[in-house]
Amino acid sequence: MFERVKVVQINEHIWLLNDADEATGYLVVGKEKALIIDTMNGYEDVKAIAKTLMDLPLTVVNTHGHPDHIFGNVYFDEVYMHPDDWELARNYTKIPEFQKAVGQRNLKFPPLLPVKEGDIFDLGGVTLEVYHIPGHTPGGICLLDRENRILFTGDSIIEQTWMQMKESLPIPVFFESLNKITEILFLFRKAEMECRTF
Repeated sequence: MFERVKVVQINEHIWLLNDADEATGYLVVGKEKALIIDTMNGYEDVKAIAKTLMDLPLTVVNTHGHPDHIFGNVYFDEVYMHPDDWELARNYTKIPEFQKAVGQRNLKFPPLLPVKEGDIFDLGGVTLEVYHIPGHTPGGICLLDRENRILFTGDSIIEQTWMQMKESLPIPVFFESLNKITEILFLFRKAEMECRTF
């Protein structure tokens, strides 16, 4: 049915959406709502893909404003993104090839809604907490599924995080951001140790 995007179930409530090994997104499903994290390149209808897996109200959030994370936004009415990346995203949507492609399909880029550190997406039994991780881009975020100890990092924390781009922030800023993640890992390890104490 869908040629580019391959769907892989990670656990009982998370699916990986792999867009031809060029970009990835995630579908996180709770008891009452579902959330798409990053909409990838936009060649295929991300909303339609999600609807084959569940039938719940759907929210979308972008981890940052780069094209391989936002171009699939055109299939939705609104999308959450940190405001520090709004200008970046809008600049990429002005690329002539993108404009032509969405115009031919009678689509358009939707309004962006603000998301900030500390915001919670409550899906019913699954909650995702937002952490602002400026570095790769000014408005980069991670989303923490605290109950299941899963962190969705976008491109903020990967094997080859690009910090050489014109929109990337200085390394000391990124280092401070990474310290937040270190604190989360410390709390998880502490909780594991306390669970093992008799």
